[in-house]
Amino acid sequence: MKESTINDIFDLVGIIADPKIRALTYANIGVELFHMGNNKYRDAFRRALETAEEIEDVVELAFLLIQIATYLGETNRAAAVRVLNRVLELTERMPSKIRNRALEKMIEAASKLKLYDLAVSYAMKIKDGRVRNSMLIPIIRGYLSEGQLAKAIKISKDLLEEPWSSIAKSEIIKYYIKSGEVMNALDIFNTVEGNREKFISEIIEELIESPEYVSKFFELLKDEELASAAKKLLDILIKSPKREYIELAEKIAEKIPDESVQVKVVAFLTRAGEKERALKHANKIQDGYLRSLAFGEVALGYLKEDDLDKAIETVKNVRDLKWNSRLLAEILIKVLRLAAKEESEQGH
Repeated sequence: MKESTINDIFDLVGIIADPKIRALTYANIGVELFHMGNNKYRDAFRRALETAEEIEDVVELAFLLIQIATYLGETNRAAAVRVLNRVLELTERMPSKIRNRALEKMIEAASKLKLYDLAVSYAMKIKDGRVRNSMLIPIIRGYLSEGQLAKAIKISKDLLEEPWSSIAKSEIIKYYIKSGEVMNALDIFNTVEGNREKFISEIIEELIESPEYVSKFFELLKDEELASAAKKLLDILIKSPKREYIELAEKIAEKIPDESVQVKVVAFLTRAGEKERALKHANKIQDGYLRSLAFGEVALGYLKEDDLDKAIETVKNVRDLKWNSRLLAEILIKVLRLAAKEESEQGH
């Protein structure tokens, strides 16, 4: 792009009356020019910063500079740090609540630029413990995303209050599991106090897309925690079956005698298209009602595939009268529909 064209654009931006919009427009242009490989991006950012200084209100100026620093960081992180530190000076003249808000935005900007050490330094200046702790959690995630485990652990040790302590531990446990360091994950997991069941559920939800990691996580659980964890996992899988979990589901069925868990295993296997495997586990259930639920799930699975013979055969194992009656009604309606469909096809 010709320099004269860029200068014309700069002149047009200068017409914008609102200094905030004018400054951000210069910053935006600076990013565009940088990506074009045009050195005039420096001029654009210089104009952005000069325009920002026209704003007399300290708070408005500070928040504007944070925005400009975010743009600037895409081109020159060192320059962005200088701008953020200028904002830090401005925060000294702000009331406590507004100062905290500014620091939060500075932390977000620094984290976006992956300047996590800088983000920590800003977080430590927040006097409100709850706000400070909540801002440290995404920084821990940032460190872990960069493989900086030691720094993440160091920050986590400063989080003594709940729920932040558990959240930080959760992030580190997931990191260890994904790195194959199960014993290290176990060491931290064993330090978790309070509502462990909720903690376990949250980890399962976050790892659900990776069966391998969920399987490793289950290795960390105490025997008394396995049933509730299995129910949580199976509830998710029943709603959204993933065939990659078939092996783990069968391991759960073998390891956990709780028959309410067995029913969920049967339901998942059925919905994952493994009805024969599901029947194998349904046959092991002793409780009459739960056994009926399990066989009922499989019968419905066959019914959805229009396999009436197997559906009827399976229903014979459903002893609960209400459940049996409902299934028979479903079968009869299906028979009617299939017969009507067959007659319609013959008519054509």
